[in-house]
Amino acid sequence: HSASTLVHYFSKNLLILLFSFILVCNSIIAEEEKKLDKIENINFPAAVIDMKVVLAKSSAFITLQKEIQKLEQNYKEEIKNEEEILKKEQEKLVAQKSVLSNEEFKEKEDIFKQKVNKIQRKVEQIRRELESTMAKGMQIIQQEAIKHMKEIAKKEGYLLVFDANTTVISADRINISSIVVEKLNKSLPKISVEKKKEKKVD
Repeated sequence: HSASTLVHYFSKNLLILLFSFILVCNSIIAEEEKKLDKIENINFPAAVIDMKVVLAKSSAFITLQKEIQKLEQNYKEEIKNEEEILKKEQEKLVAQKSVLSNEEFKEKEDIFKQKVNKIQRKVEQIRRELESTMAKGMQIIQQEAIKHMKEIAKKEGYLLVFDANTTVISADRINISSIVVEKLNKSLPKISVEKKKEKKVD
Protein backbone atom coordinates (compact mmCIF):
# COMPACT_ATOMS: atom_id res chain seq x y z
CA HIS A 1 0.00 0.00 0.00
CA SER A 2 2.88 2.34 0.92
CA ALA A 3 4.54 1.54 -2.38
CA SER A 4 1.40 2.36 -4.35
CA THR A 5 0.99 5.58 -2.34
CA LEU A 6 4.59 6.59 -3.15
CA VAL A 7 4.07 5.77 -6.82
CA HIS A 8 0.91 7.84 -6.87
CA TYR A 9 2.74 10.68 -5.05
CA PHE A 10 5.69 10.69 -7.43
CA SER A 11 3.40 10.37 -10.48
CA LYS A 12 1.34 13.33 -9.29
CA ASN A 13 4.46 15.47 -8.61
CA LEU A 14 6.02 14.40 -11.90
CA LEU A 15 2.92 15.59 -13.77
CA ILE A 16 3.09 18.90 -11.91
CA LEU A 17 6.78 19.26 -12.76
CA LEU A 18 6.14 18.41 -16.41
CA PHE A 19 3.25 20.84 -16.59
CA SER A 20 5.38 23.57 -14.99
CA PHE A 21 8.23 22.82 -17.40
CA ILE A 22 5.86 23.06 -20.39
CA LEU A 23 4.53 26.40 -19.10
CA VAL A 24 8.08 27.75 -18.69
CA CYS A 25 9.08 26.55 -22.19
CA ASN A 26 5.98 28.10 -23.74
CA SER A 27 6.72 31.32 -21.91
CA ILE A 28 10.31 31.38 -23.20
CA ILE A 29 9.18 30.62 -26.77
CA ALA A 30 6.55 33.37 -26.55
CA GLU A 31 9.19 35.86 -25.36
CA GLU A 32 11.56 34.88 -28.20
CA GLU A 33 8.75 35.28 -30.74
CA LYS A 34 8.02 38.72 -29.33
CA LYS A 35 11.70 39.62 -29.71
CA LEU A 36 11.71 38.36 -33.31
CA ASP A 37 8.57 40.38 -34.06
CA LYS A 38 10.25 43.46 -32.64
CA ILE A 39 13.38 42.85 -34.74
CA GLU A 40 11.29 42.42 -37.90
CA ASN A 41 9.38 45.60 -37.19
CA ILE A 42 12.50 47.67 -36.56
CA ASN A 43 13.69 49.38 -39.75
CA PHE A 44 17.33 48.69 -40.53
CA PRO A 45 18.95 52.09 -39.84
CA ALA A 46 20.80 52.09 -43.18
CA ALA A 47 20.00 51.93 -46.88
CA VAL A 48 21.85 51.42 -50.15
CA ILE A 49 21.69 53.35 -53.41
CA ASP A 50 23.15 52.58 -56.82
CA MET A 51 23.89 55.96 -58.43
CA LYS A 52 24.77 54.25 -61.73
CA VAL A 53 21.25 52.80 -61.87
CA VAL A 54 19.76 56.14 -60.83
CA LEU A 55 21.62 57.94 -63.65
CA ALA A 56 20.83 55.26 -66.24
CA LYS A 57 17.11 55.43 -65.45
CA SER A 58 17.01 59.20 -65.10
CA SER A 59 14.98 60.82 -67.90
CA ALA A 60 17.12 63.97 -67.46
CA PHE A 61 20.30 61.97 -68.08
CA ILE A 62 18.79 60.34 -71.18
CA THR A 63 17.83 63.75 -72.62
CA LEU A 64 21.27 65.13 -71.67
CA GLN A 65 22.98 62.35 -73.64
CA LYS A 66 20.77 63.03 -76.67
CA GLU A 67 21.44 66.78 -76.49
CA ILE A 68 25.20 66.21 -76.28
CA GLN A 69 25.07 63.81 -79.24
CA LYS A 70 23.10 66.39 -81.22
CA LEU A 71 25.64 69.12 -80.44
CA GLU A 72 28.50 66.77 -81.32
CA GLN A 73 26.91 66.01 -84.68
CA ASN A 74 26.44 69.74 -85.43
CA TYR A 75 30.08 70.43 -84.58
CA LYS A 76 31.22 67.51 -86.76
CA GLU A 77 29.36 68.93 -89.76
CA GLU A 78 30.81 72.36 -89.08
CA ILE A 79 34.37 71.00 -88.88
CA LYS A 80 33.82 68.84 -91.96
CA ASN A 81 32.85 71.92 -94.01
CA GLU A 82 35.98 73.75 -92.85
CA GLU A 83 38.14 70.72 -93.67
CA GLU A 84 36.65 70.61 -97.19
CA ILE A 85 37.65 74.25 -97.70
CA LEU A 86 41.18 73.49 -96.49
CA LYS A 87 41.40 70.47 -98.78
CA LYS A 88 40.62 72.66 -101.80
CA GLU A 89 43.20 75.22 -100.66
CA GLN A 90 45.80 72.47 -100.35
CA GLU A 91 45.08 71.21 -103.88
CA LYS A 92 45.34 74.79 -105.19
CA LEU A 93 48.64 75.30 -103.33
CA VAL A 94 50.13 72.07 -104.76
CA ALA A 95 49.06 73.13 -108.27
CA GLN A 96 50.80 76.52 -107.82
CA LYS A 97 54.07 75.03 -106.60
CA SER A 98 55.55 74.81 -110.08
CA VAL A 99 54.86 78.51 -110.87
CA LEU A 100 55.82 79.97 -107.47
CA SER A 101 59.27 80.74 -106.18
CA ASN A 102 60.47 78.78 -103.17
CA GLU A 103 59.93 81.81 -100.90
CA GLU A 104 56.39 82.46 -102.18
CA PHE A 105 55.48 78.80 -101.87
CA LYS A 106 56.89 78.58 -98.33
CA GLU A 107 54.95 81.70 -97.33
CA LYS A 108 51.67 80.29 -98.65
CA GLU A 109 52.46 76.89 -97.12
CA ASP A 110 53.03 78.50 -93.69
CA ILE A 111 49.68 80.30 -93.93
CA PHE A 112 47.99 77.02 -94.83
CA LYS A 113 49.62 75.23 -91.86
CA GLN A 114 48.37 77.98 -89.54
CA LYS A 115 44.82 77.36 -90.77
CA VAL A 116 45.19 73.62 -90.17
CA ASN A 117 46.48 74.24 -86.63
CA LYS A 118 43.60 76.62 -86.00
CA ILE A 119 41.04 73.93 -86.88
CA GLN A 120 42.87 71.38 -84.71
CA ARG A 121 42.70 73.79 -81.75
CA LYS A 122 39.03 74.37 -82.47
CA VAL A 123 38.33 70.61 -82.43
CA GLU A 124 40.12 70.31 -79.08
CA GLN A 125 38.15 73.26 -77.69
CA ILE A 126 34.86 71.69 -78.83
CA ARG A 127 35.82 68.38 -77.19
CA ARG A 128 36.55 70.15 -73.88
CA GLU A 129 33.28 72.09 -74.06
CA LEU A 130 31.23 68.95 -74.70
CA GLU A 131 32.92 67.14 -71.80
CA SER A 132 32.35 70.15 -69.54
CA THR A 133 28.68 70.41 -70.53
CA MET A 134 28.18 66.69 -69.89
CA ALA A 135 29.92 66.90 -66.49
CA LYS A 136 27.86 69.93 -65.40
CA GLY A 137 24.63 68.22 -66.48
CA MET A 138 25.52 65.06 -64.55
CA GLN A 139 26.40 67.15 -61.51
CA ILE A 140 22.95 68.81 -61.58
CA ILE A 141 21.26 65.39 -61.81
CA GLN A 142 23.39 63.92 -59.01
CA GLN A 143 22.71 66.90 -56.72
CA GLU A 144 18.97 66.49 -57.30
CA ALA A 145 19.22 62.74 -56.65
CA ILE A 146 21.17 63.33 -53.42
CA LYS A 147 18.53 65.81 -52.28
CA HIS A 148 15.83 63.14 -52.67
CA MET A 149 18.08 60.53 -51.06
CA LYS A 150 18.47 62.73 -47.96
CA GLU A 151 14.71 63.36 -47.79
CA ILE A 152 13.99 59.61 -47.95
CA ALA A 153 16.67 58.85 -45.33
CA LYS A 154 15.20 61.45 -42.98
CA LYS A 155 11.64 60.20 -43.47
CA GLU A 156 12.51 56.50 -43.06
CA GLY A 157 15.00 57.05 -40.24
CA TYR A 158 18.08 55.82 -42.10
CA LEU A 159 21.27 56.86 -40.34
CA LEU A 160 23.51 55.82 -43.23
CA VAL A 161 23.12 55.41 -46.99
CA PHE A 162 25.77 53.23 -48.63
CA ASP A 163 26.86 53.13 -52.26
CA ALA A 164 25.64 49.79 -53.66
CA ASN A 165 28.79 49.50 -55.79
CA THR A 166 31.17 49.68 -52.83
CA THR A 167 29.35 47.71 -50.14
CA VAL A 168 28.32 44.09 -49.59
CA ILE A 169 24.87 45.17 -48.36
CA SER A 170 22.59 44.49 -51.30
CA ALA A 171 19.18 43.61 -49.80
CA ASP A 172 16.40 44.83 -52.09
CA ARG A 173 14.36 45.77 -49.02
CA ILE A 174 16.79 48.59 -48.18
CA ASN A 175 17.74 49.60 -51.75
CA ILE A 176 16.21 53.03 -52.40
CA SER A 177 17.48 53.47 -55.98
CA SER A 178 14.07 53.02 -57.65
CA ILE A 179 12.38 55.39 -55.18
CA VAL A 180 15.02 58.06 -55.88
CA VAL A 181 14.61 57.55 -59.65
CA GLU A 182 10.83 58.01 -59.39
CA LYS A 183 11.18 61.25 -57.43
CA LEU A 184 14.05 62.48 -59.62
CA ASN A 185 12.10 62.01 -62.85
CA LYS A 186 9.27 64.08 -61.41
CA SER A 187 11.38 66.96 -60.11
CA LEU A 188 13.93 66.99 -62.99
CA PRO A 189 12.41 65.37 -66.08
CA LYS A 190 14.94 66.84 -68.53
CA ILE A 191 18.02 69.02 -68.95
CA SER A 192 18.45 71.39 -71.86
CA VAL A 193 21.88 72.29 -73.18
CA GLU A 194 22.64 74.97 -75.73
CA LYS A 195 25.48 75.40 -78.14
CA LYS A 196 27.92 77.84 -76.61
CA LYS A 197 28.75 81.02 -78.46
CA GLU A 198 31.81 80.21 -80.49
CA LYS A 199 35.00 81.62 -79.00
CA LYS A 200 37.57 83.04 -81.31
CA VAL A 201 40.42 80.57 -81.76
CA ASP A 202 43.76 82.23 -82.45
